[in-house]
Amino acid sequence: MQTVNKMEFNPLDRVFTEKYRPKTFDTLVMDADKKELIKRYIQNPKAVPHMLFYSRTPGTGKTSLAKVIIRALGCDYLSVNSSDDRGIDAVREKIKQFCITRSTKEEMKRCIFLDEADGMTPQSQEALRNMMETYESNVFFILTANNINKVKEALQSRCEKITFAYPDKKAVADYLEHICQKENMDYSIDGLMKLIDLNYPSIRDCVLVLQDLYVAGKPVVPDNVRPLNPAYEDIWILIKKKEYSVIKKTIMEGLLEPRDLNMYLWEKALDEDNFKMIQITCKNEKDIADGANPTVIVMSSIPEMIK
Repeated sequence: MQTVNKMEFNPLDRVFTEKYRPKTFDTLVMDADKKELIKRYIQNPKAVPHMLFYSRTPGTGKTSLAKVIIRALGCDYLSVNSSDDRGIDAVREKIKQFCITRSTKEEMKRCIFLDEADGMTPQSQEALRNMMETYESNVFFILTANNINKVKEALQSRCEKITFAYPDKKAVADYLEHICQKENMDYSIDGLMKLIDLNYPSIRDCVLVLQDLYVAGKPVVPDNVRPLNPAYEDIWILIKKKEYSVIKKTIMEGLLEPRDLNMYLWEKALDEDNFKMIQITCKNEKDIADGANPTVIVMSSIPEMIK
């Protein structure tokens, strides 16, 4: 175990997810080929295409990549969280006003960053499609989504789509080790790898757990590492023990997010080659994506999981 001196926690410090958010392409944890592709897209600032970054799991670096692009270009930009400003009024007023205003830099387009675009209403997506066509010479859009099925095909077809697959675990470990060293934390490589295994593929969750350990003054060693939401791991264990009543009570009390639970169970099943669980959780995901109530779907699938 590598040991370094501890530093007293300063509550005024920024949270690690922002303090150590990548600011350049070199510090991004993502597929190298896709990183080079993005670099080629932005080589000509007047011809940057619309882009859609998507992954089934939050925390994989979509927002960080968008901010790196904006920073690298130095362009005018508007950032909108689409799950908050998801209605038609936000598109017609806030976004359109930005679209029709000329860039302060003639040599490049302006950027509109729509985070969580899958949260936009169908009407606002249709209005957005028209703006993407009408003002393409002046602005380019970056959209992010966790559920690409909720982004209308008309929007998808106008974007260069980049999927965020599983990040390289070694690269994630190097990133977390860098944070540990910068924050003077005690850590072991085994501790970092366990942290990744329990929270993968979400890099953000890994960093949040790391900060929890930092605040608690605990070293990053296997015995101290837990998932960001240990209730998910508890459910996995209860399924193996076939304790349906306890699982039912936990889910029905609303102590966790059922769709996140389903994705966690899918990842665990995938790691253990549990084909039955893989099939069940995949079907759950499809039903939820089609609009079914996540609690009903996950709860009704538990008896089949524990057979």
